Formats: sequence, structure tokens, C-alpha cells
Amino acid sequence: FSRRIGWYALARILKPNVIVETGVHHGVGACVLTRALMLNANEGIKGEYFGTDIDKEAGKLLIDPLAKFGKILFGDSLKSLSTLNKKIDLFINDSDHSSEYAMQEYLLIRNMLSEKAVILGDNSHVTDALASFSETYNRNFVFITENPKDHWYPGAGIGISFSKKHN
Repeated sequence: FSRRIGWYALARILKPNVIVETGVHHGVGACVLTRALMLNANEGIKGEYFGTDIDKEAGKLLIDPLAKFGKILFGDSLKSLSTLNKKIDLFINDSDHSSEYAMQEYLLIRNMLSEKAVILGDNSHVTDALASFSETYNRNFVFITENPKDHWYPGAGIGISFSKKHN
């Protein structure tokens, strides 16, 4: 699960009403996040997951019972996000990994964020888009490095942006 364990931990801690992940691919993140929502619901806090992907085959791992907690919106993430009429509590950018596209997503969802919203940048180890967004909009930014031991992949990390009101 790699850094998605961090996504899961935040979803359990924050108890979000709405989670949005852009770039679902096979759906590993979707499964991790909807499992957190399932456990949150068992504790009386309901939430829903929305994933976006341009590939109509994406999300094949998101099956029942986890699929009851989320759905995939197919198409360009910017178009899908613009149709989502929800306040977002947890947003994960994992679609097009260019700095420019990530920033477009952040700018698009800026007014959709709840007061307690947390943004995770899955590609923050190679782009400063989330850090720049956070600085521009007076949000805190931290980066948690992933350091795999004895593995061919050097690791990545999670960029985390959150309101300064909720330190």
C-alpha cells in the first residue's frame, strides 16, 4: 500500500464526509480510502468517496462491499471535479503528475474545500505545486518522506496541505 497507508490514517483520523481522489488507476487508493470510510461508518460517521480517471477501465479493484462507499467519475478530472457539487474534506491529487495540471486541480477545488479540508499531493516529491498553492492561500504545508528499506524504488512521499485555523 506504500504511502496510501498515510491516506488511510488521515481518513480514519479526519472522519471526512467527502473524499476525492484524482487518478484512480487500478483502485488501490480507492480501496484503502473506502475501507477507512466503512470503518468510520461503523462508528457512526458516514462518508463518501469520489475517484476520477480518464480510463474507463480504472477502478477495477473497487468492488463490494467497498464500492458501496464510493464511485468513479470517468473523464478528465478537471471536468469531473467541476460537476461535483460537494464540500471536500480530503482531496488526493494523483492524476496527471505535471506541476501545471496539479495546480489546475488545486485551484479548481479551492472553493469546494470544507473549513477542515486536507489536501494530499501524491507527487509532492517531484513538484512544488501543493507547497506553492499552500503558501499562496495561507495554508500549512508539510512533506512526509517515504523511505523504503532494501527496495529498488527510492521512495516518494506525501505532501499535506491544511488550514492554519486547524493546527
